[in-house]
Amino acid sequence: MSKPIFIVRFPYIPDQDRERFERHHEQISEQLSDYHVLSLIDGESERVEFECYNSPHTEIEFEEIKKMVMETLKVSQ
Repeated sequence: MSKPIFIVRFPYIPDQDRERFERHHEQISEQLSDYHVLSLIDGESERVEFECYNSPHTEIEFEEIKKMVMETLKVSQ
């Protein structure tokens, strides 16, 4: 079976540092090694949002993954 896809949509922030964005992506990818992680800046989004495709995990497990990612973002800011 192929890896599921986990998408992280960051809101557009005018002064956002590209290096920090890339660091966030790398940290999330390391933590979710069983997923293909795609990070993008979404001009339509007002907050960090998540999507997951082809995942064998339950909704509760998905919520735990989202919580873990948000904690990673708080620590690395």
